[in-house]
Amino acid sequence: MRTLIFTTLALIEASAAFAQDAASGVGYKTVSAALEWLRSMPGIDITTTKPDGWTIASDSKNNVQWSFTPPQHYAYPAVVKRAIKQRPDGNIYIEMTALCEADKASCDKLIEEFKALNERIGQNVQRSLKQGG
Repeated sequence: MRTLIFTTLALIEASAAFAQDAASGVGYKTVSAALEWLRSMPGIDITTTKPDGWTIASDSKNNVQWSFTPPQHYAYPAVVKRAIKQRPDGNIYIEMTALCEADKASCDKLIEEFKALNERIGQNVQRSLKQGG
């Protein structure tokens, strides 16, 4: 039986100066560059949540989801990229990277919220695995 080992590798670059100097953990120098690239890629499903206005880009082929903050969000502009990965032993984990161009406190808060969300997802998957097994 496979189990979900919850691991979040959270890499965050929280300054606009850094974002301009080098590519971030999400692979782009800016949040807008990441969104522009995703919009140009075939096979990426992009939706906007209602009523809060998050832009969600899903790459189901690679098990990756990108969550872009809406303009009214305290950490705007920011993107959190989460990828479901599998270890050689079969255990599954979530790898999370982010690029946040807001102030450090806002970026830190955003990352903590996503860590908590990932933890809830992991608990739900574990519960499902136990009930199914």
